[in-house]
Amino acid sequence: MKYALLVVAGGILFGTTGTARALAPDSAGSTSVGLVRLTFGGLLFGLLGLVMYLKRRRSAPEGPTPPHPRPWLKRAPACLAVVICAASILVYQDTFFVGTMANGVMVGTVVALGSSPLFAGVFEWIVLRRRPGLIWLAATVICVAGMVALSGVLSSAHSTVSVSGLAHSLIAGACYAVLAVGSKWLLQRGWTALDTAVATMATGAVMAVVPMLRTDLSWLREPRGVAVAAWLAVATIVIAFLLNVTGLTHTPASTVTTLNLSEPATASVLGVVVLGEAMTLLRALGIAAVAAGVLLLGLTTRDASGGVITPRAEAAPSEQG
Repeated sequence: MKYALLVVAGGILFGTTGTARALAPDSAGSTSVGLVRLTFGGLLFGLLGLVMYLKRRRSAPEGPTPPHPRPWLKRAPACLAVVICAASILVYQDTFFVGTMANGVMVGTVVALGSSPLFAGVFEWIVLRRRPGLIWLAATVICVAGMVALSGVLSSAHSTVSVSGLAHSLIAGACYAVLAVGSKWLLQRGWTALDTAVATMATGAVMAVVPMLRTDLSWLREPRGVAVAAWLAVATIVIAFLLNVTGLTHTPASTVTTLNLSEPATASVLGVVVLGEAMTLLRALGIAAVAAGVLLLGLTTRDASGGVITPRAEAAPSEQG
C-alpha cells in the first residue's frame, strides 16, 4: 500500500503543473516556462546521475573492464533513443502549456494525458511490433468521445474552446507516448528506470538551454516567478518522478494507470478550486469518459503483455531485474 501511495503522490505533484503555470507572472510565456522547467529539472537530474556514477565507480571491483570490440556500434541505437526521448520531452513542455493556457488547465491536462495511452498503443504497434487488441480500440472510442465532450463541440451554448489549443494538447499527448515507447525500448535492453530518466532528462535540459536563453526570462526576476520555476523543476519533475520510480518498483503494473489517474484528477480539481474554471455537466461526463477509457486500459494490461503503459509504469519491470 505504501508504494502505491507513493505513485499517487507523484501523480498529484505532476497534476499541479498546469495550475503552477497559470499562476506564473503575466510576462511568462508558455514556451519560456516549459523550457525553464525542463532545463533546471533536467540539470538536477544530471547532478543526481553524476552522484550515482561516482558512487558506482567507488563500489565497482578493481581491474580493467574488457572493452567492447565496437563500442559505438553497441551504444549508437541507445543514444539515438535517448535523443528522441529528450526531443519529445522538449516539445512536450511547450505544447502542454500552450494547450492548458488556451483551454484551461482542466481541459488541456485531461486531453493531453488522456490521449497519451492511445498514442502509445499505435507507437508500440509500429516500433515494438505489438498490435493493440479490441480492448484498446474500445478504450480509444471511449476516450475520444470524452475529449469531444470536453472540447465543448456538443454544447448548445457558444463555446470559446480553441481548436489550436486542443491540437497542442494532442501533440503533447503524442510526445508523452513517444517517451513511453522510447523508455520501454531502453528498459528492454537492460537500462534501469532511474538511468533512463537521468539520461533523457539531462539530455533534454542540454537541448533546452539555448532556446530558453532566447526567450523572455524577465518573469524570473519576480519572487512569484522564482517560486513557480522552483516548484515546476523540483516538485513536478525531480520529486514527482522519484516518488513514482520508488513506488513503481513494488507496484503491480495492472494498477499503475489507475493510480496515475490522480494526475488529471488533481489538475481538474485545481482548475475548478484555484483557478475558478467552470465544471459543467458535459465536461464532468467528458472527464469521466476519459478516466474510464484509461482505467480500462490499465486494468487489462499486464507486465508480460507489454501493453499501453505510461513511462512511469515501465519502471517496475526494470527495477525488479
